[in-house]
Amino acid sequence: MGSWGTAIFSDDVAADVRADWRDGILDRVPPEELTAKLINSYAAQADEPDDGVVFWLALAAAQHETGRLRPDVRDTALDILDRGGDVARWEEEDPGLAKQRQQVLERLRRKLAGPQPAPKRLKRPVPHGVAFDVGDAVLLRSPGGKRAIVVVVGHKPGWPKGTENPVVELLLWDDARELPTREFMATAPPLFTDSEVPNRFRQGPARIRPELFSVLTAQKASAFSANIGEVIAKGIPRPPAGEYRDGSVMSGDVIVSGVQWRWFGVFMDQPRYEAMRELTRAHTGPRRKRWTDLFKRGGLS
Repeated sequence: MGSWGTAIFSDDVAADVRADWRDGILDRVPPEELTAKLINSYAAQADEPDDGVVFWLALAAAQHETGRLRPDVRDTALDILDRGGDVARWEEEDPGLAKQRQQVLERLRRKLAGPQPAPKRLKRPVPHGVAFDVGDAVLLRSPGGKRAIVVVVGHKPGWPKGTENPVVELLLWDDARELPTREFMATAPPLFTDSEVPNRFRQGPARIRPELFSVLTAQKASAFSANIGEVIAKGIPRPPAGEYRDGSVMSGDVIVSGVQWRWFGVFMDQPRYEAMRELTRAHTGPRRKRWTDLFKRGGLS
């Protein structure tokens, strides 16, 4: 879905690549085989201009930090860095962040071009996720003082293996400093997006679809805490906007993006958040009508 910082792994795609690499090493997949597997798995991102930079730099950094940097991956990453990496894209968003990103890329280049560490023995990570039930409504806060509400509508397999990530919908809610009713949280539209990955097999304008989020908690720093938000209601009867197990930027009735809890706060303070809210207003009604009558009959509490 995006970045929440200028560090190499402060990005959805980069964090996924790192997790998949470490999982493969822990499963004793040979590095050469694992590299080919990840390149194939992330083919769509690797071929896309922006995500391609993120993918190759993340793969190289993940291999370096585990002492298993492949020569072909190193050469690809160094070529990307020699051509400026993705600093220009950051410059469009924020010149100050672009300078920080430039420094990050310079440090990475020195690591990749210098002597490589010996292979490291990895340990299975300890889960840091907070358990959320389907129907939990969570009030989130941004550093800039904005508030938003997400509702858990399902779960997806998480990392480490055996854990689950909550799948949430970010509601179209106008914060008037008073919390919404349970009916509102069950029926308000989720935010829509027009994000698409270039696909030569598909023609026409970008599709406008609901965006759901699989919240990743692979590291202690990404864990949910009181600084991020709080559960304000449980048992909200809200069905997902679409089949999230099939959702992706390539196909499906919905898009499912992997993010961390703290990403929401950063996102809420960005222009893209308001743009998605306006897009949603233009393409949805004020409520999911099919559920409103159930509240009126007292069928949901």
